[in-house]
Parts: sequence; C-alpha cells; structure tokens
Amino acid sequence: MAVRLFVLMAQYRSQIDFTEEAIASARNGWNTINEGLLFGLRYGSQLSWDVEKTGQDSKAVHEFQSAMDHDFNTPGAVTVLFELAKELAKEGNVLVHQGKTETSPDLLQQKWVTLVSLAEVLGLEVQPEGDSNNAVDGLSDGEIEAMIQQRKDARKARDFAEGDRIRNELKDNGITLIDQKDGTTIWHRG
Repeated sequence: MAVRLFVLMAQYRSQIDFTEEAIASARNGWNTINEGLLFGLRYGSQLSWDVEKTGQDSKAVHEFQSAMDHDFNTPGAVTVLFELAKELAKEGNVLVHQGKTETSPDLLQQKWVTLVSLAEVLGLEVQPEGDSNNAVDGLSDGEIEAMIQQRKDARKARDFAEGDRIRNELKDNGITLIDQKDGTTIWHRG
C-alpha cells in the first residue's frame, strides 16, 4: 500500500522521483492513514457506535471531490485522507489515555466512515496489524533482509539460478526487489 500511496502523492503529469527516502516517506504516510482506517475496528465498540449509521463528513467529501475534479489532483485528495486520519489518531490517543474522547462518538464515526470510503476510492484498504508492514505470508522484515543477503551472496558466487530462485520466492510472497546501480537492493511489499 505504501507504493500505491507513493504514486498517488505525485501529480500524474510530473515525473516520479523513486528514491529510498521517498518510499520511506510513503511508508510513514501509509502508516498514518492505516492507523486512521483501523480506528473504527479498535474503538468502535468502545464508543458504542451504531453500525447502521453510514453518514459522511460532507466537508471532507467535498474537498476530496474538488481535488479529484481539479485535473485529477490525487495529492490533494490524499491530503484530505491525512487530515481525517490524523484527527482520528489524535482522538484514539485521547481515548487510550483519558478513557473518553474530546469529539462526540457520532462525529468520530462519521469521520471514520468518510476516511474508509474515500480511501477505497483510491484503492487504499485497511490492513490490520497482523497484515501490515511486519509480515507478509509469514515473512518478517528480518527474514526478507536475510533472503536478500542470501541472494546477494549467491550472485557474488555467480550462482545466478539460486539468485533468481530467491527473487522469485520473494515475488511469490508479494515482495518486489529493486537492484540499485551501487549494488544495494531495496524492496517493497505488494
């Protein structure tokens, strides 16, 4: 999802600067949005939300639609998602530390439903903790790094078949490898 967010944060007419820093920034941005998307799953029952309510924050929806209608401005649309996610994260922290929220539960539900709905328009879907950045199909970040090192060692020993096998195994697990000119390999999920 971080790579998808990375692409969405760039204006479609401009060139994308694909760097490790940019991907790291997109990963942090995805974590922010994902935290907002998880708000309802974590706190909805604690806030006694009515599951039948599906009202949305009309101001946020209007801002989102205006951004998308203005030359397909996905960076502007993503900004609306960030604002909603940050508000929900703040209220989640207040709820955890004070046992109640500063904003009414109905308004929080409205903001959460809006965030989920607008994020889906851009193909961004909630990823519960078990499915997020720490493991994909049982592979942790450490296991992925170890496999990349094994691949690097195999290539250094000119065992290209083993290197290709490791790359394909990672690919089958949703991991994409990008070999850099300086000999390093960066990776991302999905």
